[in-house]
Amino acid sequence: MNTNKNRKAPEEKAVADDKRKARKGIFRSSLLAMAIGCLCCITPLVMVLLGIASVSTAVSVDNTLTGKYVWVFRSAALLFLGASLVVYFRRRGICTLDEARRQRNRIINTVLLTLLFAIGAYIFFEYIALGYWGTAVGLPWEPGHWAFVWSGIVLGTGVLVLLLTRLFLRRQRNANGSINESMKKTAAESAAK
Repeated sequence: MNTNKNRKAPEEKAVADDKRKARKGIFRSSLLAMAIGCLCCITPLVMVLLGIASVSTAVSVDNTLTGKYVWVFRSAALLFLGASLVVYFRRRGICTLDEARRQRNRIINTVLLTLLFAIGAYIFFEYIALGYWGTAVGLPWEPGHWAFVWSGIVLGTGVLVLLLTRLFLRRQRNANGSINESMKKTAAESAAK
């Protein structure tokens, strides 16, 4: 019996490590999508910080990028996020529509979490962090006070969904474990008779 437990422990540890890496990958994808979406406002700030442009030139670039092209950056961020989710699911063995139907809840939860964290991080970074940093270097930006509330709501919802998903999965594993134990006991009793 100990040999089975010793064999399972490394396997379970490997599965847990794989899940941990997967979660980190999802958060990295969310943060990278947020950075792509914020390039319209990061670019003028970096230009001023590196001394490439004056404040007035940076304001002009900011007005151009955020006025006409803001949706290009946001669309690029969403496309990147979608592509990274496709790669994520394909690496997890979800390559066919039948497999996607079987793992529908997992896909929905993962996509929902990724979107919530990406959007929450985007609101926080774009409208709060960059607002303060831009003001510090002399750009006429102000942090959006509404952004504090909405980034908190979106990120809080993401954390709540993550916690509820983990709780549900833990309960499901415990229920499956007790079912398996009762099946083993029944099989052992049948074999003993």
